[in-house]
Amino acid sequence: MDIKEYISSGVIEAYVLGMATDEEIRVLEEVCSKYPEVQQALDETQATLGKLALEDQEHPPVALKSTILNTLVQEGLVDEAMDTSQEMPIDNNRPNERSTNWYALMAAACALLLVIGTIYHINTVKELKSKLADLALQERNLLVENVNFREQLKNKEEELLVTTKASVIKYNLAGVPGHEKSAATLYWDKATKEVFLLPQNLPALPLGKQYQLWAIVDGKPVSAGVYTKDDLSVLQKMNTAERAEMFAITIEKEGGVEQPTLDQMVVAVKI
Repeated sequence: MDIKEYISSGVIEAYVLGMATDEEIRVLEEVCSKYPEVQQALDETQATLGKLALEDQEHPPVALKSTILNTLVQEGLVDEAMDTSQEMPIDNNRPNERSTNWYALMAAACALLLVIGTIYHINTVKELKSKLADLALQERNLLVENVNFREQLKNKEEELLVTTKASVIKYNLAGVPGHEKSAATLYWDKATKEVFLLPQNLPALPLGKQYQLWAIVDGKPVSAGVYTKDDLSVLQKMNTAERAEMFAITIEKEGGVEQPTLDQMVVAVKI
């Protein structure tokens, strides 16, 4: 915890003025028990307000009186026509009621100005924190979007490099009975024997399952690897295939199996 930032956050002033929430009170009391500097700041704030409450017993400077009066007039708390340019004679044998009332009014005004200032400070701090949090969230979202865009662009570039080669042949794997809506695309480079799979028309699988590609060679299935991408619209390089009479895809457990689960076949194509 940044103690200096916490002390300047306005929570202490809100606590002393009785405007803190239950959660803010709980946290402040806990922080005070751990950090003496926070307790000291709380004590100083309480002492300052206590001293302010007693200021009506002292004679304020004339300039302060004028300043406060102008503030009260602007706030509509007193009549602008109120004449304070002259003071009534003071009788040492009895209290001066007008002077006493003035000092009490001045103390109340000071307290009011302090409360207004404190509330403004607290609201300003909260507003700034909220704006900073919003900006940080927007920045994170932009960074994520930028990373995703670069990744998508890289995938498309790799896909174009593969699919536009003259030695690459494209095969469309159609859905088998029970999976008529399923489809996938396979690219086989007859020069390098490299195989690439694009299962963009296959449904997403539950956790623990993966699509596995098979090359049928001399009537026997040979694994061409499992598709490991999270995004089914991304082209993935599979195992090479020297020759094949057929390609098929089955749904298998994560990591793949040695022999295909025939009732889990979803698409196939004859070469």
